[in-house]
Amino acid sequence: MDLVPARLSEVLAEGWGVRAALMEYVPEGGGSHHWKVVDQRKQTHFVTVDDLDNKDWMANTREPVFHGLGRALRTAATLRDEAGLEFVVAPVPAHDGDLLHRVDGRYTVSVYPFLAGRSYPFGPYTDARLRDRALDMVIALHQATPAVRGGAPPHTPRFAGRRDLDAFLADPGRPWNAGPYSEPARQSLVSHTADLVQLVAGFDRLVESTAPAREHLVITHGEPHPANLMSVEGRLFLIDWDTAALAPPERDLSLIATTPSDGLDRYQQASGLEVDPHVITLYRLRWYLDDVASAVRLFRNGHHDTVDTRRWWDGLAPRLEQLPRWLGVLG
Repeated sequence: MDLVPARLSEVLAEGWGVRAALMEYVPEGGGSHHWKVVDQRKQTHFVTVDDLDNKDWMANTREPVFHGLGRALRTAATLRDEAGLEFVVAPVPAHDGDLLHRVDGRYTVSVYPFLAGRSYPFGPYTDARLRDRALDMVIALHQATPAVRGGAPPHTPRFAGRRDLDAFLADPGRPWNAGPYSEPARQSLVSHTADLVQLVAGFDRLVESTAPAREHLVITHGEPHPANLMSVEGRLFLIDWDTAALAPPERDLSLIATTPSDGLDRYQQASGLEVDPHVITLYRLRWYLDDVASAVRLFRNGHHDTVDTRRWWDGLAPRLEQLPRWLGVLG
């Protein structure tokens, strides 16, 4: 990441009046960069920097991404302030009322309350009680759709890193030399080329075949997995709303409840909606391809040996090991 911390400090001071005394980088999350910032008044803030070049699931160029990200964050604020969803952790407005400021042409910054509480590891829900509480939040979120229908961005079922993945699949033998993990990553991927081609084609077919079943839209969070939950003094909060969008309910349910026994029946009874298992499969597959293609994008382009890149490198082989299972799901 080529963002200069001094420039970030300037934007925080100019936009929010936050004059940083201490800035600590927090290596969490997959699509944004985060800092814990203590200001000169000893107040603590959680600061998020988004890379407009790293959200191609939203749009292909910086200005539409900036516009879409702003709509998503305003949606979160509306859900909290007007729809009364107290579990929504929305950004703090800057002095001019905006929730998002440009740091430069590529990066944006938003400021959040710092939550001192318990976080949860990324992955599937293993605690049934936590899953039930998350499902309750998703039910309430989907029921709040009328409050944001005119302002929330629409969601298109596509995955990040698609252009880089397509470029690799078109020429898997071309060496990568953009960073320390480039060529090792390419060599790990090469033996899986045929399976990846088949899986991407299956995803595209699923997008087309499920289109009629995806016509009913609700406001979705997009990533309500355990790592986006925070427990503070017994209250559960849902964080990271940059993915908020109007989409089929299966977009959220694919990460929480995919069978009757883990809450699908309860969701259908509470919402009055019938959930389509093929759409759940679409969004689960989208999540998997998003992870693989994001790794391809990272290692195919310029990068350094950092905590973030090592985490992505360590996760690449386990992700690729899941390919046969996904091909089996598609039949």
